[in-house]
Amino acid sequence: MERRIAGIIYVLITFALVNEMSINVQAKDNNKRRPKEKTGGFQKNICDVSDRDSKVHCYCENTREPRNATKAECWVFNGGIPRDDLIWQSFASQPTLQTLSFNVRVDGALGYVPTKALHFLKNLRSINIRYGNIADVTSFAFANLTNLTDITLSQNQIENLQQYAFAHLPNITLINLEENMILEIGTEVFFDLPKLHKLVFTKNNISSIRDGAFLQTFNLLELDLNKNNIIHLRRHTFDGLANLRKLDLRRNRIYNLTEYTFAELWNLQELLLGKNDLKYISERAFDGLSQLRKLALDDNKLAALPAHLFEGVRGLSSLDLRSNELHALTYDNIKPILDNLKPQSSNLLLEENNFVCDCRLKWMHALKNETKSLNTKASLDSVTCKMDPPIVSSAYNKMSDVIENKIEFNQEILHAGITIETLNDKMNVTDKNNMIPESGTKEQGSVTVTKKAMKRTVLKIPPETLPCPRDTKVTTEAPAFIIDPVIPVQNEMKTYRYQEINSANALPLKFAVLWSCFAFFFT
Repeated sequence: MERRIAGIIYVLITFALVNEMSINVQAKDNNKRRPKEKTGGFQKNICDVSDRDSKVHCYCENTREPRNATKAECWVFNGGIPRDDLIWQSFASQPTLQTLSFNVRVDGALGYVPTKALHFLKNLRSINIRYGNIADVTSFAFANLTNLTDITLSQNQIENLQQYAFAHLPNITLINLEENMILEIGTEVFFDLPKLHKLVFTKNNISSIRDGAFLQTFNLLELDLNKNNIIHLRRHTFDGLANLRKLDLRRNRIYNLTEYTFAELWNLQELLLGKNDLKYISERAFDGLSQLRKLALDDNKLAALPAHLFEGVRGLSSLDLRSNELHALTYDNIKPILDNLKPQSSNLLLEENNFVCDCRLKWMHALKNETKSLNTKASLDSVTCKMDPPIVSSAYNKMSDVIENKIEFNQEILHAGITIETLNDKMNVTDKNNMIPESGTKEQGSVTVTKKAMKRTVLKIPPETLPCPRDTKVTTEAPAFIIDPVIPVQNEMKTYRYQEINSANALPLKFAVLWSCFAFFFT
């Protein structure tokens, strides 16, 4: 009897235990299903999302185990993810992530920086978001990511950077915002970034930079503003960038540089201004750049350079002036940096300008012989100058009709502002031997002859045969009266007018003196 009772008790206890286990298993299953039904794809482990309807799928490179992944690459599908969607909470399962990237696969699928997800990733060092439609980077979008070293937000259609968009990031070294639609860089966008070294704005629509925009990036070494719409640079545009080493302003719309534009950039070594609309440069535009080593002014519209432009950049050893409209580059222009252009590592690039063939180019011969730079030698070998046929035959080769009529030719024609075409009109002279049919050009040795001018290689012209423009006379000195086939310059016109007035007044004065003497004698 006792055994039977004990057996019944054992069966009841066993049944109770089995039932309890079944209830617990069912409860666990229900807990797993419940979030899935509510969120449509939410999983606790972001590295193990298997639901095809999920809006975010991530591949974790080293492991799928919770709390072990260090690198994740995520694809964002199915647009319209709310900022507080539960999918972002799943990133809490991988707090050890150090590298995270988002590739937006559908247009409009991600319109903001997912700060809710980043909030869980205290160890994150690198974040990369591409192809989103993030119109605004909001304030403190990367808050509390104290280990973050680089941020890349390229091709996201960003238009506006709000105040404190990038703030309190003590270890950030790189911020890349290339290929967006940013219009302006405001103040305090970049705030408390003591280790930021590189800032990239390539291919945006920036037309305005507020004064003081970079005051909180005092350790920045490289600023890339290539391919924007910048027109004006003010004296305080780059305040705060005393440690900057490289400034890239290529492919903008800058048309002039005023004095002290870069005065705050005491440590700048490389300044790139190629492919702008530069026509005017102040003589003191580069003052303060005592450490500058490389200056690129290629593909602009410079017709002349101020005489002492390079006085403030005496350390310059690489200068690119290709594809401008320079009619002269004198020894005085280049003298402050001439010795720097002789070592092998130096560069001087001058091709594709409008140089006039005269003695102001003589220094090129000497530099070609003295420099060890192969790049400089090759460039000098390619430099050409223009010599109009009438100028060659009349001004420098003493054209026969000038000699016969003893007409002294005014070599002022070589001064800036008088072009070959206007000279032809003034002289009304042609040289039949040098005229070329309109249909084309012809080659003659090292000389390319066109209808308007002869284009010659500078270094193939003996330096002693290069003619010199006449020095401008002091306006207070009356020049000798000469017959000149060229219309006189303004100062000469004033002088001639003064002489004519004096000669016109001289005759009546003589008669007055004679009449006075005659009257005195007979009285």
